[in-house]
Amino acid sequence: MALPDILGQDHMHAAAKLLGTYYRRTAAGLPAYTGSMYSSWGGGAAARDVNRVTAEDLIAVSFLSVDVPGEAAFGILEPQAALISDLLAQIPADLEMAGLPPDDFDKVLGEASPARQLWHVLRGRGTGRRGMCETRTSKLMARKRPLLVPVYDSVAGHLMRLGPGSAGQWQKWHTALTDGTGLPERLQEIRRVSRITDPISDLRVMDIVLWMYGTGAATGERQ
Repeated sequence: MALPDILGQDHMHAAAKLLGTYYRRTAAGLPAYTGSMYSSWGGGAAARDVNRVTAEDLIAVSFLSVDVPGEAAFGILEPQAALISDLLAQIPADLEMAGLPPDDFDKVLGEASPARQLWHVLRGRGTGRRGMCETRTSKLMARKRPLLVPVYDSVAGHLMRLGPGSAGQWQKWHTALTDGTGLPERLQEIRRVSRITDPISDLRVMDIVLWMYGTGAATGERQ
C-alpha cells in the first residue's frame, strides 16, 4: 500500500515537527489544537473504564471537532450501554493493530467480529437512532481501543487512498502496518523525536501527522 511521503523514512523529522506542533500550548496556556486532549481527557487510558462508554468519552470525542448528537448520546449511554460494554469486553484492549497476525484479522476486525458489531451498534443500525456518522463512530471507538482502532476522517481517507467512505479501512490500515516496510517503527521514532509527553498510541501518532500534513498545519482550524 502506497503511503504519503510524510510517513516515509526521509520525512520523519518533518512528521515529528507536525506532531510537536499539534501538542504545543499557546501563550495563554491553552492547547493550540483541542485534539491534543482527546487521549488524556478524564485521566488517560490508565484511569478509563475500557469496557464502558462514558460521558467523558463523548466529551473527548468533541475535542476532535465533532459532537455526538443528543439522541445518539442517550442511546449509547443508556438503552444500549450493556450491549456496548459486552462487545467492548470481547475486543482486546492491549492488542496493537501492528501486532495482529494476518491470520487473526477476520476474528478481531473482520465483518463478523465484535469490533465490527460494535461499529454497527454505535452507528445505530436497526434502531432508528441517527447521528453517528463514520467519522464520529471511528473517533469514539479509537478512544476505547486506541491501540487497535484508527480514527477515520476525510483527510486521512484521502491521503491513504481509502476510497469513498470508510469501507475496508481497517484492512488497509492493517496491511500498511504489517507489510514489513517499518511503518510502526517509524511512528515510534516520530513520537520520540517530537518529545511529546502524552503516551499516545502509534495509530494516534499516524492520525495526527496525516491530519496536520493534509490540512497544511497552518489553516487555523482547531482539532
